[in-house]
Amino acid sequence: MTIEVELASVPPSEPDADFAFYIDFKKGRGSPSRVFAAAQDFIHACERLDRDLVGVVDPGIETVLVLEDIEAGSLKVWLRNVLAATDDDAIKDLDWKKQVGSYLLKAKYILLRWADDPAAPQRLPEVRQEIRQLAAATDVRHLPDYTAPSPETLVRAMSDFQAVKERLGPGDSASLISADGSRYEIDLNIRWGAETLEDLAVKSTMDSPPIGMILAVKKPDYLGSSRWSFRHGKRTIEAKIEDESWLRSFQQREIDVRPGDALQCQVRIESLYGHDNELLTERYRVVEVAAVLTDRIAQADMFDDDAEPGR
Repeated sequence: MTIEVELASVPPSEPDADFAFYIDFKKGRGSPSRVFAAAQDFIHACERLDRDLVGVVDPGIETVLVLEDIEAGSLKVWLRNVLAATDDDAIKDLDWKKQVGSYLLKAKYILLRWADDPAAPQRLPEVRQEIRQLAAATDVRHLPDYTAPSPETLVRAMSDFQAVKERLGPGDSASLISADGSRYEIDLNIRWGAETLEDLAVKSTMDSPPIGMILAVKKPDYLGSSRWSFRHGKRTIEAKIEDESWLRSFQQREIDVRPGDALQCQVRIESLYGHDNELLTERYRVVEVAAVLTDRIAQADMFDDDAEPGR
């Protein structure tokens, strides 16, 4: 993709682009960084979403995002899909890039409208099928086996677009504009928290019996009102500690836990399923902490450095 950012007050040249993200902000109010942060979040959201969406059409198609220009003023961020196929022989249609680019743009309109719909979570299965039909309409591979994007992909896209909304404040507005002049104004008043979205999209849940796990601590929760961040293998997971006795001792500083230490604990895994009976996400709850496993190697290195500052 190519991005061009232009001054809203200066007559723009005709962009060689597919669509634009436009922010009209309230001048002289709020942090100026919010506008650039919102644009950056939107670009990151599009990068991740496009990678997922092109995979629905063909896993061999790649998309790239590059920056062309930035100018001051109300931001109009023009983006163009730059697509490449790792196996051109597998794609017979010479016009496939235009078809896939159109598919990606139409899917963004669908997802932004979905994010603004008060009944959005209940419509998750419908939105998945809409995008699957768009992918099939490209007919890039000339095969009838196009699958819908996963519920996790769409929930993540929704969360990404919510992050853009959170950046902007009263008096600001944001729109998606296509190169042909079509425009959709994003409703900044409708906002979904990630967990709320998951809850509303859930049809059923299943709890596992407690299982033993060793979780490396990345970020403790010192206030007891949110989740801890842990590392389990190569994955980062968020988990709320429900062992109230242990948590109280930790908050009273009777137990010392530092990043890099690990908790030997019993964990319940709650699996959340959507209206299409597919897995949306998993939540982790630490129901018992048996022991704190100190990261002695890291601490030994720290003391060695203190003892020999010249090394």
